[in-house]
Amino acid sequence: MIVRFSIRNRMWLFAVVALTFISVALWIYLGIGKAAEEDLKPATPVAVDIVQEQPEYLVSRTFAGRLRASNVTDLGFELPGRISRVFVDAGDTVVRGMPLARIDTDELASQESELSAVLKEAEAQLVQTSTRYDRLEKLAPDFASVQQLDDARAARDTARARVDQASGALRRLGTNQRNSLLVAPFSGEIVSRSADKGAVVGAGQTVFRLNGGGSMEADVGIPTRFRDQIVLGSEYIITNGEQESVAVAERVVDDVNPLTNTITVRFVLPESNGFVASETVRISLQETLRTKGLWVRNSALVESLRGLWAVYVVSPQSQSENRDSGHVTGIVKRQDVEVLHSEADYSFVRGTLSSGSLVVRNSPFRLVPGQRVSVKQSAVFNRHQKPPLAGGGISSQ
Repeated sequence: MIVRFSIRNRMWLFAVVALTFISVALWIYLGIGKAAEEDLKPATPVAVDIVQEQPEYLVSRTFAGRLRASNVTDLGFELPGRISRVFVDAGDTVVRGMPLARIDTDELASQESELSAVLKEAEAQLVQTSTRYDRLEKLAPDFASVQQLDDARAARDTARARVDQASGALRRLGTNQRNSLLVAPFSGEIVSRSADKGAVVGAGQTVFRLNGGGSMEADVGIPTRFRDQIVLGSEYIITNGEQESVAVAERVVDDVNPLTNTITVRFVLPESNGFVASETVRISLQETLRTKGLWVRNSALVESLRGLWAVYVVSPQSQSENRDSGHVTGIVKRQDVEVLHSEADYSFVRGTLSSGSLVVRNSPFRLVPGQRVSVKQSAVFNRHQKPPLAGGGISSQ
């Protein structure tokens, strides 16, 4: 029994060793085949950008303002009254001296009749008192006392003053009658009308707004740190969202608005160029932020963890390969970056990237870290921003 048991154990031991040997051999064979298959699999072609580190980057800041015509005025009557006629409407073109509206003059006509009667009475009294004074002056000092002569002189002077007063009132009434007709002080276009026929208006109340044309102006509020960028007489680009025009910096009001913490800059458009008064316009100024980083394409960015982004970088398999020749084969690695500034197609990032890194340009979603790729196209990528017009200056922070 002991002999049979020993022989059986040896047979089981031999079977286990043989099975282990076969398993190891099969694993080695399959592993080598798989490695060989991977080596034979062609590398995925990718296009890369050779990024360069920059010590700073430019940011375009936009500031809004309200556009207005430089020759716009509000027109109204100099005296109160009821509007009897309106000759023009909004949108009409007028010339200097053209009637715009008239107020009722019936009351003025009544006042004219009354003042004319007062003037005639005052003139009659002046004739009477002047005649009496002349008569007493001839009788003095024998037949007229000094007191009588003084009283006659005072009465004459009082009558003359009343004549002057009545004459002045009539002249003022004539001025009011002329002012009852509102005329255009200069040629232009009626922008708006705020009163109709029959409306009672007060003195100075706006009835029409007249635009005399000419240049347009925009008052734009900018932060004080951009003050050095504003050069009076220099040209800047102004836009209303649909079209652009050149504007000239005319004046800077160095008084900080406590509500917006900005100063006011007045820009003048030499020509309207289709811009309309009262619409919102914008001025863009560039600011330099001194922070090290690199420009990459937005198409190269993929989402990462904790609010970060990532890019895929090609790590060459051999240090001897020439990156500039475009014949580079390597392994894809994923590197996290922080986006400092983003534009339509580009972003300025910082992180573990360094100058000369090969960043996969497009479609990184089909790649995985460790994947073997070959560079089919490469170019040195250095994002340059479009320079502003003369005087549109770049400030430093």
